Amino acid sequence: MRLLLSSLLLLSLHVLAQEEKPLSLTLQSRAPSGKAALVKEQWLPSRTAIIVCDMWDAHHCKNAVTREVEMAPRMNEVLEKARKDGVFIIHAPSSCMQPYEGTPARDRAKSAPTAARLPDKIAEWCKQIPAEEMAVYPLDQTDGGEDDDPAEHAAWAQSLTAKGLNAKAPWKKQIDVLRIDQEKDAISDSGVEIWNLLESRHIDNVILMGVHLNMCVSGRPFGLRQMEKNGKHVVLMRDLTDTMYNPARWPFVSHVRGTELFVAHVEKRICPTLTSDQFIGGKPFVYSDATAGKKRLQIILLGDSTTEASIPKKLAPDEPQIEDTLRIKLAAEADLPPTDVYNEGVSGETIRRLLDTRYDKAVKTKPQADYIFIRYGINDRSKREKFEENFPKDFHELLTRLRADHPKAMLIPMTVIPYVVDSPRPEINDFVRQVAKEEKLQLFDIVPRYLAELKKGPDMLNYRRFPLAKIPENLRAFATPYIQPGTEPTVVVLDNHLDGIFGHLPGWTGDRHPNLAGYNVIADETAKWLAPVIRAKLAEKK
Repeated sequence: MRLLLSSLLLLSLHVLAQEEKPLSLTLQSRAPSGKAALVKEQWLPSRTAIIVCDMWDAHHCKNAVTREVEMAPRMNEVLEKARKDGVFIIHAPSSCMQPYEGTPARDRAKSAPTAARLPDKIAEWCKQIPAEEMAVYPLDQTDGGEDDDPAEHAAWAQSLTAKGLNAKAPWKKQIDVLRIDQEKDAISDSGVEIWNLLESRHIDNVILMGVHLNMCVSGRPFGLRQMEKNGKHVVLMRDLTDTMYNPARWPFVSHVRGTELFVAHVEKRICPTLTSDQFIGGKPFVYSDATAGKKRLQIILLGDSTTEASIPKKLAPDEPQIEDTLRIKLAAEADLPPTDVYNEGVSGETIRRLLDTRYDKAVKTKPQADYIFIRYGINDRSKREKFEENFPKDFHELLTRLRADHPKAMLIPMTVIPYVVDSPRPEINDFVRQVAKEEKLQLFDIVPRYLAELKKGPDMLNYRRFPLAKIPENLRAFATPYIQPGTEPTVVVLDNHLDGIFGHLPGWTGDRHPNLAGYNVIADETAKWLAPVIRAKLAEKK
């Protein structure tokens, strides 16, 4: 009899699957380097669930409530459409089960048959899975992630207390904007109950949405990590989430950018993501300017490979890059406003190429800048015909366009970095100085500081990039972990730790592009130069 019932169940599932219209979804994941990859999949609605995490009716952080209230209507639209399509909806407002006791949706969760396979520790929080162990955690949330203005937060806490709520944990139920269908949905905050629901309904695909991504959405017993490590095909709806992150903490980015960084961490280390427009059309949800927080200074870096830092970004993607170090250094100055730094450097680029191919997309569309650093000349010297005539002309043209598109920005020509102690690049930097003088712009001369650092150790600031073909056969085993494939494979190492093996080879240290140490020198000196400039401009406005 049991075998017959099992066969009938499988047959009914097969018939149902034939009648269902699959969900066509595009999932995004990331390589450790950060490069995004898209995969198109078809999911059966009957084998799919959405878990709504901790969309509470109140929160101790006023800004978190503002963002949640703004997001909730869009979330409800997605839930209504998904439910209509046959997706199972599980509402999981943690620690808020009491108001729902005795309702059909709550009883549906409590009465689900115990799963034949109940994962170990499914009832517990999961703070890390193996893929995250060696990664740099993207946000400092040790302060709890509060991003309220202190005075506003105190007033908010007082208002919660006046309502008879615990100001530190004021939630009582799920936000009312999200409709609960008592005939179809389930309500639970239990990892065991939710696992039982999924298993009893043969659900393989799970979508998480809600708050807060770097805490509850990832770590709850029903969160992303538990679903991923226990074999569910779990994804995050990345535009219907938020983080608990305070921009005054590392890495000192805006709240929106902090959420983006944690989404990227999820895509690299935990699971793929998708967006709400795949269910209801239109565009992905974005928060309004009302949630943007304090005004931040906008800084743009323009230049070639010595600005872009493509190799350090590829080989050490979790390490702070030049734009991060500059932002963090400025954040260490307590009297300065927070900053956003956009690195728009591109390897091999000349000013002419920027103007002709990338300018409108990479520069014109950026938020109105306060400071724009311009460091070109190395590729112009080798690639631009009639360099002496055209390089200054191109530079003047770029400055004219920048003034038109970023009228409030301070434009800052920079000298190019010297590659070796006895080569400060005067044939390029004299032109840069002349352009700055003619345009009446303040020049930022990076040469003295970079030369001083080079004198401490001539090869300390550059990475090693060396043709594999030039490495003797008997030494190639040492090169194997560092080979970058291509038509002419190269060995790339960010520091000097292989100098003892390959240092005797002619040209081993010949590539003079900066490594992380070199970029830290540039960023550090840029911050030292810029900080007093910012202070002076702020003083002028008072």
